Parts: sequence; C-alpha cells; structure tokens
Amino acid sequence: MRNSLTILILGLALPYTAAQPDFKKELNIGLSQGASISRVVFDPYVSQKLFQGYTGGLIIRYISEPHLGMQLEVNYLQRGWLEETQSSGTYKRTQEILNFPLMTHVYFGKNTKARFQFALGPYAAYLLKDAEKINVADTFEYRDYYGKAPARNIEFGYCGGVSVALRSRIGIFELEGRYNHCLTNLFKPGDEEFIYLGSRFQAVNVTVHYLVKITGRRGKR
Repeated sequence: MRNSLTILILGLALPYTAAQPDFKKELNIGLSQGASISRVVFDPYVSQKLFQGYTGGLIIRYISEPHLGMQLEVNYLQRGWLEETQSSGTYKRTQEILNFPLMTHVYFGKNTKARFQFALGPYAAYLLKDAEKINVADTFEYRDYYGKAPARNIEFGYCGGVSVALRSRIGIFELEGRYNHCLTNLFKPGDEEFIYLGSRFQAVNVTVHYLVKITGRRGKR
C-alpha cells in the first residue's frame, strides 16, 4: 500500500519536474504545533474512545529537485486510548513519544504564493513515558494488558500527510493533516496467557507549521 502511494505521488510530480529545467534549491527549517487523536487497533477488537493529545516539533526540509525534496522531523507526541467497561469502570493509557519521520516531500505550484503539498515516508519512534489509570472494580473485567509494560521502547511505522502552504516575505505558513500507522505491536503478540495477536497504534495529526528559508540557490537540469 505504501509503495503504491509513493509511485502515485511521484508519477504526478514527474511531468512538472521534466517541464521545469530551472529552479531554486531550498533548505527550510521550522516548527510545528498541533493536536492529535489516537487509538490502538487490537486483535481481538477492543471498544475504546479516541485519545486527544498534543504534538509539536522541528522540521528540516531540503528541496533538491523541481517539485520534489526530502523532509526530516523530530516530533513530540502525546497518544493513548480510553475504555469504559460494562460495569462503568474506566481504563486510561497515555504515552509520550519522540517521533522521527523521514519523508518524501512533493509540492505543486512554483511561482505562486500558495502550494499544495504531499509528504509520505517511514518513521521511527522512542517511548519516553507510559502510564495507565485503572478504575475497574470487577477484576473479571480486567484485560490482559492491564498492568502490562510495552514490549519495546522503539517502534517503526509509516506516515503520510496533505498540506497547503502560503509563502510570504516573513516565512512559510502551512496547515497539514497527517495519518500515522505503527507497524510494530505495543505488546508482545498472543500466547496462552495473552490473547491479543495485534496492538498497533494509529494517530491523526492536524498541525500548523512555520518555516523560514535558510538557503535558496538556482540549480540547472
């Protein structure tokens, strides 16, 4: 699925690249701030509510080709999930992570102030904090992962986003929506004592970016 999306985005960008032999290479650095909603996809299914958290970080973007570049980020993200049991008990799990996406950046629009942009690529993340609040009186309603530590502190996944940008004399302003999907399980897959075969995080971020152009030189093709 990820490879198909990459091929599609690059296929859309290549005609523009071929048609513009002269362009300015750019190095942009900036910050992002926004909100995130997240959940964990369990197998077997677990009913839960979306968790609302904060996200923000650093963006480094290098545009080396017409309409094409690379983007590295370092982001702080709050995520988790909420549950309500049949007896009206509650369970809440929260995590704080550092997220390191490395993405292909594709944009449309060259000499206009507004640009339409795509970003797609893998990420690695490191778990900073894991906390849970168990308020379930009936122990028969306890699930296997209550009180269980994550299987690892490092995870891998992929992310993709769509954004609009407004370029001005004082900097670049962007609004982005992004989807993040973890490829590694939060807990070690099921055995005789742990029934869950899958436990993978999903998150959707909405962020505002502000970037400045550090360098911009003209390149020939």
